[in-house]
Amino acid sequence: MTDSYADKGGIVLIDFVLRGSTDLIYGRGKESRVGALIRDFGGTRVLIHHSGEPFVLPLIRRVKEYLDQAGLAWVELGGVVPNPRIELVYQGIALCRREKVDFILAVGGGSVIDSAKAIGLGAVYDGDVWDIYDGRVKQQASIPSGVISTFAGTGSEATFGSVITKGRLKRGIEDPDDHVLIRPKFVILNPELTFTIPRFQSAVGIADMFSHLTENFFSKNPDNDFSDELIVAGLHTVLKFAPIVLQDPTNYEARGALMVLSPLAINGVTKVGRWGDWGCHDIEHEMSGEWDIPHGAGLAIVMPAWMRYVYRDWLNLFVRFANMVFHVPVNVDNPEQTALAGIEKFSDFLFQTLGLPSSLSGLGIAPEALTDEVLHRVAEQVFYLGGETVGRTRPLCSDDIFQILKMCV
Repeated sequence: MTDSYADKGGIVLIDFVLRGSTDLIYGRGKESRVGALIRDFGGTRVLIHHSGEPFVLPLIRRVKEYLDQAGLAWVELGGVVPNPRIELVYQGIALCRREKVDFILAVGGGSVIDSAKAIGLGAVYDGDVWDIYDGRVKQQASIPSGVISTFAGTGSEATFGSVITKGRLKRGIEDPDDHVLIRPKFVILNPELTFTIPRFQSAVGIADMFSHLTENFFSKNPDNDFSDELIVAGLHTVLKFAPIVLQDPTNYEARGALMVLSPLAINGVTKVGRWGDWGCHDIEHEMSGEWDIPHGAGLAIVMPAWMRYVYRDWLNLFVRFANMVFHVPVNVDNPEQTALAGIEKFSDFLFQTLGLPSSLSGLGIAPEALTDEVLHRVAEQVFYLGGETVGRTRPLCSDDIFQILKMCV
């Protein structure tokens, strides 16, 4: 979805384009359909892209059998790590060109999917694919992709975005006007494939999903009752099923609820008619680039800090957030108390229910990597594409971001 706005007498009017979305194929054993699905989208020579982690290898063996049964040629590239690296993308580009790959199958979570998208772009671009991620050129074509998801959180399995890391720089792109160049053609969602995800990884995925919905909630666009309620329903779904998943990792229904919500939380449906804030994502991308931390863990740290820094500027939104999401009674005589109570509920969910660290030092980052000099540099890097502020509801300048990062140490 893309949008634009015009300010008419203090009311912000949003235009939008919501194009056809990724096909979602849900249920037990649905990964067996992967060969037919790839053929439906014209694929004949497939790159299987994955992390190579032990838990995924039995699935990779089955995938190869499914492709063989469908008469599809395939090659393989493992080795994707969290905050996927440009070096492996370059390997994948070379492999695709050499083997004349015409379809990429990502088997994994957000990092694998983002890496697959970058490979698809780079394989048909006559230049360095980093040019696209660094904002120097716009993508024009891509090898199509599909996904077998093993993780619920990032939503990359159904979006037109991708984030890649080069050194300490983490850069994200979105498809111009959502022309669906890199949005996967299909995603297979079998909750059983998420049963063996370690608890910490499940928690950071849940935090990422929760943050997508929360970023969209904080919009200054008025009279969006439908999308308000849709976002809140998503947040309530996470609050209900996250504790079950963490206590009972093989609970099919709970895993399934989160797995289905993951793409819907960010594929554009909850953005219709509104601009969310998204400043926290802009900040966190540079955080995880600098300190190589999981994206969801970084969001869990920065979002409560952001809330405490900005809540007075949009107090009514924070009161609604507290009341609608966490059922905090509205104190009409002291709305600030209500807003702060909601922020505390949000923090408790992240740090008590999910058990995620509440600070960068809690993630094991050394004090010498968290000096004011480093924090200022990270704050400046947020503006690599230019501009003077990030965040739509409460625009943040470099000094604002520095102060928020100080709160995260």
